[in-house]
Amino acid sequence: LLDELDLALATPAKVAARWGEAGLAGGAATAVLGAGPEGRVVIDLVSEGPHLMAGGAPGSGKTELLRSLAAALAAGERPDRLALVLVDGAGTERGEGLRVCTDLPHVSTYLPASDPLRMREFAQALGAELKRRDVLLDGADFAQWHAQRRAVVPRQSTAARASDGRKPSSQGALKVQTRIATPLPRLVVLVDDFDALVAPALGSTGRPAAGSVVRALEAVARDGERLGVHLVAATGRPERTTGTDADDAARLRISLRTEEAESASLLVHLDDPAGLDDSVPGRGYLLRPGGAVTTFQTGRVSARIPRTATLRPTVVPLEWERMGDPPTRRPVRELGNGPTDLALLASALQRAAESAGAEPAPPLL
Repeated sequence: LLDELDLALATPAKVAARWGEAGLAGGAATAVLGAGPEGRVVIDLVSEGPHLMAGGAPGSGKTELLRSLAAALAAGERPDRLALVLVDGAGTERGEGLRVCTDLPHVSTYLPASDPLRMREFAQALGAELKRRDVLLDGADFAQWHAQRRAVVPRQSTAARASDGRKPSSQGALKVQTRIATPLPRLVVLVDDFDALVAPALGSTGRPAAGSVVRALEAVARDGERLGVHLVAATGRPERTTGTDADDAARLRISLRTEEAESASLLVHLDDPAGLDDSVPGRGYLLRPGGAVTTFQTGRVSARIPRTATLRPTVVPLEWERMGDPPTRRPVRELGNGPTDLALLASALQRAAESAGAEPAPPLL
């Protein structure tokens, strides 16, 4: 994925430059999925969404797709303008899930759907956030509200400025100021194993509270577009999620293919004119709102990179009193010595956010 993002060497400066290119009112929500026949494949949740549904059998790469989506979204916008909420619908029963993305500074909340009490609290908090945004926007949609925050404010006259002892200004009589008392970032809710929430297995620890989480996510699907909230969900059993508000509202759709997965069980039904190689996880079809279909290979972000490919000098200040002491051990993700691409990107994003003074959104819980 980092190659497709032009961040093969992820540095805070490169990340900050990318953030500076995003000028959409209220925050951008574009993501590079991976590579297609004609180059990188990009989606825009604002202009093409607001929501996305991905389907595929176990082993088709759904979780890696969501991880790459989270990383690509974070690489495209500052954490004070874009927040991510992660939900593992199957809890922690199937490996690390989306938990590995929590180092991204954009992630405000992570929910493994295995604790009924926390699940109910999450559902209430997400519903409260939607209501808060509805009151704050006061009938306007998300982009309009942010555009209205920019107001023309008269500049003090030269005489007035001279009377209070400050140097008169030679600039124009008007200036544009931004007045946003309460930050309102765009919010993307990513849900893995959505079908496990819609139809939880018997004996599942999250079964008693799954319905409350689904209702909150359905509210996002119905009202999120105006409120600046997007839903990205992955399902391994599309027949369980068909007909839900989340499925109906998803104008962007992805079908991942594997040898074990037949097209009849997925979200996009095609005659496979491109001869897609089903043996490689992460390969699939992207269906856009206008009906255009693109084949693509998901960019991988969780693989560990070779140690020999990332050796580079590290310069740190050293106090003379400690000359001869062994160097302080640094986190592996900052060493670039065998970590995942996701960890390297998260480190660069965190440092870029600190340099830019971009405070992450407060957690829902």
